[in-house]
Amino acid sequence: MPGPDAADFGTVVGMRVIAALALVLLLSACVPTSPDPTPTPTPAVTPVFASEEEALAAAEEAYAAYVALADQIFAEGGAAPERLADVATGSFLEASVEGFREVERDGWRSTGGTTFRRFELQSYRADVASGALTAYVCEDVSAVDVLDSNGISVVSPTRPASTTLQVVFDLTERGFLVSGREAWSNEPC
Repeated sequence: MPGPDAADFGTVVGMRVIAALALVLLLSACVPTSPDPTPTPTPAVTPVFASEEEALAAAEEAYAAYVALADQIFAEGGAAPERLADVATGSFLEASVEGFREVERDGWRSTGGTTFRRFELQSYRADVASGALTAYVCEDVSAVDVLDSNGISVVSPTRPASTTLQVVFDLTERGFLVSGREAWSNEPC
């Protein structure tokens, strides 16, 4: 029997090379080259409040809590002003605590209570990480008297009964906390 001739040998080798290439191509089509990057889902930002009106109502509640606690601390002669940390924050909290410590050192106390009305939105930023609300508030101190250690009033007879304040609130994980408060107008409101 004659052996394979050179032409047959070339055909066999060529066929094997073609088969091997076809197999490589076929297998490489089954193996993913690099996975498509899966997009990282962006968490939906859920607003803390459904509307500005809802945010304003929450800030008004927070301010009522601040006023009630500040009046209580003042009536108690400035005792334990650190309690304000429940309703205030930042440098405003620090200044308020220091102010009540002075009241305590001076032996002062208050009688009566502060009220407020006309709570109006000035601005609102709904970002949970750094949300804030600013409101104009008409604060009425006509029923408040401040007494020294001898029980004598230290309130100036020219003190206005009411003042428009600009009150700033920071939005925290605990809700709104008072972070600033200053007279907006010297005119009675």
